[in-house]
Amino acid sequence: MQDGKSPDFDIRHYLGIVRKRKYIALSVSLLVLSIFTWGSFIWPKTYQAISTVAVEKSSLIDPLIKGVGISGNVEGLMGNLKNQITSRNIAERVVKKLDLDARSKNAGQYESIIEDIRNSLNVMVMQAGGRQPDSGTALFTITYTGKDPKTVRDIVNTLISEYIEENMGYRTTDAEGAYDFIKNQLLEYKNKVDESDKAIREFREKNPRMIPQNEPALLGKIDALQTTRMESEIRLKEQMRKKENLQKQLSGEKELTVAFVTREGTPQGRIDYLNNQLMTLQAKYTDNYPEVIKVKHEIEELKRQMAQGKSSKPESSGSETTAMNPIYQQLREELARTDADVDSLKARIGELSRQQGKMDALLGQMPKEQEEWSKLQRDKNVSQKIYDELLTKLENAKVSKDLQVTNKSGAFRVVDPAILPQLPVKPNRVAMILFGILAGILSGVGSAFGLEHLKPTFKDEGTIESTLKVPVLALIPEIITEDDKASVQKMDRRILIGTAAYLVVIALVLMEEVLNRYLGIRIINF
Repeated sequence: MQDGKSPDFDIRHYLGIVRKRKYIALSVSLLVLSIFTWGSFIWPKTYQAISTVAVEKSSLIDPLIKGVGISGNVEGLMGNLKNQITSRNIAERVVKKLDLDARSKNAGQYESIIEDIRNSLNVMVMQAGGRQPDSGTALFTITYTGKDPKTVRDIVNTLISEYIEENMGYRTTDAEGAYDFIKNQLLEYKNKVDESDKAIREFREKNPRMIPQNEPALLGKIDALQTTRMESEIRLKEQMRKKENLQKQLSGEKELTVAFVTREGTPQGRIDYLNNQLMTLQAKYTDNYPEVIKVKHEIEELKRQMAQGKSSKPESSGSETTAMNPIYQQLREELARTDADVDSLKARIGELSRQQGKMDALLGQMPKEQEEWSKLQRDKNVSQKIYDELLTKLENAKVSKDLQVTNKSGAFRVVDPAILPQLPVKPNRVAMILFGILAGILSGVGSAFGLEHLKPTFKDEGTIESTLKVPVLALIPEIITEDDKASVQKMDRRILIGTAAYLVVIALVLMEEVLNRYLGIRIINF
């Protein structure tokens, strides 16, 4: 008989509990292992394709065009890269080129395909290895996940080609537009210079004995005012042209874009996630950055939905909502700034004209011939100066246009094109089976101890005496015959053989997946 005090920890005691509940522990362990093992085969496969693209200036062309052409700015290309690549325009072209819309039966399914492509894309900008930050070279990767490996690969490669084609088209159009505008202005001021020369010749023929006098300080001020006014007029024309281009681009964008809110997670959780993302973006960029504007609008939209539908519960797998288009918002802000510049230039031109008129009134006191001569000289000098500046700008614009047409100023180079993914990124069967083994062991042992806790029994006389505070008078042992022992041993052998065979199958499956994933050897095609 024991003294009634059990030790703090006795490994044999716990092993005895597991041995006593071995059938329960074994069943639970195999059940959990089976769920993870065979569940990894039932889980839908998800494939991922990735491509890396470099944007760099030509190292041979740049030294030759420095100070001559209007070369491309790599930072400008990368600033709004994600919004450009994931834009609806490019997504629709990819869908039509790959005939992905053939399976859509209505507008809702078509919109679902477009949004699925945009939401499954991930664009990451990174610095090219081994280059200096100001080297003019940058790398970006495009990642897309989907259920079909061929479609995943084709979407990435097609999207890259469409983006490069669209970007080069925009840059070429801008360069050609700038060249044509400067050329028209040059012709206009060439006519003004010719008219000034003609007027000076006619004045000399009409006044052959007149000796031109040096212009006084008053004429110098008038000359400066007229030069500033004409430069402001040129700047105003440029801003008006910029305003027209922005209005054309704005007409091709939608103010609102379609967004989907799924049931994965709560709206408040989504808001918390977006707030964290907003803090990260604001630490790097200003509040006018398109991604910051997009996240802010999405947070406001989620808060509005939570305020309007707290008691409602979505019945479908997702709900469609609208959010501000960041590209549209950016164009609107640029248009507003351009309008402000136009108004400022108009006011400035008006003030300069008023001051010039005041100065011209003072010239009324000078001799008529001298005043006319001074005016002709002033008009000729101003027109000639602007003409020379426009001629230089035209040459620079021509170099820039030729660079864009021949694709020499900023080249897109696909470093790593997307290839056909051989293995899915999800599920990872090796990890799931290994986790199932660990979870099965823990759950089996846990179920044995849990059942023991729910159905407690006395293990020895010491426990009875310490618990009930009464002495034990006698012990009646359990009578187990030889037939009972043989029957139990026979049952144990059957269960052991069945369990061993099942574990061998699991081991073979695990070995097959390890060989396939890490060595590329496929023995059995599941």
